[in-house]
Amino acid sequence: MAVLEKIRVKFGILITVLVALALLSFILDPQTLRSAADRFSSDNKVGSMNGKSVSYKEFYEQLNTYTEIAKMMGQNPSTEEQQSQLRDAAWQSIFENNVFIPKATSAGLAVGEEEMLDLTQGGDISPVLLQQGIFNDQSGAFSREALVNFVQSIDADETGQYAGLWSFLEENVYRERLFSKYASLLEKSEVLTDLEKSRMLAEGNITADVDFVFAPMAYADTTVTVSSDEIRKYYNDHKEQYKQPANRDIEYVMWEVVPSAQDFADTKEEFDALLEEFTTTDNLKSFVTLHSDSKFNPYFFTEEQLSARPEFAETAFHQPVGTVSETVTDDNAYAAMRVNAVRNMADSAHVYYKVFPLSQEADADAFVAAQLRKPEVSEFTELGWVTQDGLLASNLNDLNEVFDNPQKVFKVKISGNQAIFALYVPERTKPLKKVQIATLYKNVLPSDDTYRDFQMKAVEFADACDGKLANFQKLVQEQDLPVIPINNMVQANRRIGPADNAREVVSWVFDKKTKAGDVSDLKIVDNKYYFVTAVTKTRKEGYMDVQEAANQIRTLLSAEKSVDKKLAEVRTQIAGMTSLEQIAEALGTTVSHAPGLSFGSSQYNQNDPAFIGAVASAPEGAIQTAAGTIGVYVFQVLERNTGSFFSEADAATQVARKASYHNNILQRVIANEADIKDNRARFF
Repeated sequence: MAVLEKIRVKFGILITVLVALALLSFILDPQTLRSAADRFSSDNKVGSMNGKSVSYKEFYEQLNTYTEIAKMMGQNPSTEEQQSQLRDAAWQSIFENNVFIPKATSAGLAVGEEEMLDLTQGGDISPVLLQQGIFNDQSGAFSREALVNFVQSIDADETGQYAGLWSFLEENVYRERLFSKYASLLEKSEVLTDLEKSRMLAEGNITADVDFVFAPMAYADTTVTVSSDEIRKYYNDHKEQYKQPANRDIEYVMWEVVPSAQDFADTKEEFDALLEEFTTTDNLKSFVTLHSDSKFNPYFFTEEQLSARPEFAETAFHQPVGTVSETVTDDNAYAAMRVNAVRNMADSAHVYYKVFPLSQEADADAFVAAQLRKPEVSEFTELGWVTQDGLLASNLNDLNEVFDNPQKVFKVKISGNQAIFALYVPERTKPLKKVQIATLYKNVLPSDDTYRDFQMKAVEFADACDGKLANFQKLVQEQDLPVIPINNMVQANRRIGPADNAREVVSWVFDKKTKAGDVSDLKIVDNKYYFVTAVTKTRKEGYMDVQEAANQIRTLLSAEKSVDKKLAEVRTQIAGMTSLEQIAEALGTTVSHAPGLSFGSSQYNQNDPAFIGAVASAPEGAIQTAAGTIGVYVFQVLERNTGSFFSEADAATQVARKASYHNNILQRVIANEADIKDNRARFF
């Protein structure tokens, strides 16, 4: 795109005008807003923050603002992923207004007028503005001139759209600086005291050489039992770990609509009929545009670039122009290729240019004639080294002559741009044989009959279920249908199986009227996936039931008991033994050696830090035992050494890493404190 932008700028188009090309109305439609709000009048809370409700109307207004800003910036948020990103941005903005900014302000932080001026037009331009493409120059780098031009054009914009965009950017500049100050305040609070520093240095520089014997724990010890009272006690002591959002367990049957054998046969018949004309037509570009499911590509390929399609490369590089390849089948498609042109072309060329309006062809001819003998570089504008990819991206394929025209100076007409280019090409890379191909491509798509057949199967199944789980379970067994379970589904889920936007299914699952044991009617997603869904369990927001947590707790407590039991067994087995060699023989294993262990080290036994902790406090020479997380250690500290490899800089690095971690979780901590409820999934 840089090539295209460079040429356009030379035509005299101002950067500020480029922004205006994408501007749309920045005015909310009150009727649309009112009707949208009315639809959810019975329960229009999108969420809450700090105990204050966020209404659908408030969220919709913020979302509409972000949508219009995206359009102003030249984007068209049409996909579900793009719209989801906008919804997240709108929610983040409401969070900052209701939670973060009040918290930062109460901490005494502010961004003054002079600071804002410096961030937007002075010597400390905000990263928010540096990242906006509308303020870049032709090379893609931030341009202060472009920023100044935009700001100066605000008053001249009668629509007020420039002012709206600038106000939005200023608001985000303010927020970014406020958050930066808050994060900096938090970082500066990470103070390393002299006592902490000396302890870190001691722990990091005292190492131990250790011999040890490891007795692994059995995966399952059936003699170890965990009582219900023990489970309940652990649950009560660690209850905060078992908080959960509202969630559901579901099972579903899905039919994905795929082409039938008849669809393949019909498409092949259509393809063969077109292939005959494709072989003989004199206007390949027009034919492909009208009849192929892939666009005509003007690119000239090397043999290496076509190597991914050897069946095409063989024809393209070893057969004359006009030759058509054999028909190939790609998953759900038929394809054939025809050689359209063969040229010896350079990969790149160094180009200078001068542009004339289409009406001044005589002037262009005179200029080219005057430059043929001895081109004057000063008469041209340098475009630089260009490639086919750059010209293709800029929709300037008519300039491909720069790669193989024998003349150094020549002209090219581009009717679409109403311009004539006088080109000077002093250098090119070595020419290679390249081919331009045209592809006839036909996708095999499900027909209306195929869609009807799939829908009938799904409808018959849903009707037979009659909304009851018992019927659902009986039918899937009788019809041998694959049932897919999802446990602990939350309302924010968007994807189910291969369906990226299964919101209709999720909305039914979390509808207030839907209960455990209910089965949905047919839900069609993306006009391709047919779902019938059963809800097997519902859970409210709050604490997990102790019975549901029991298996998880039982496994954890069983592992702890097993290690303790293993430790007691090992101690009994090795009683009276005075060497690790004797102990290793008794336990049926060998003695291992670990040099240079320290309490601050993470290089050894990363999965069993209990071993390193035991080593740090053990006396030299004595045989010790320790229970780890995966087994039992019998060890002997041979020698301790004091070094100086762990420095004050290392200690400072650990503190900085800790501060970085705190910054990363800052928003989550603030959000938890504000008791944020996010119910957007009910509406979108």
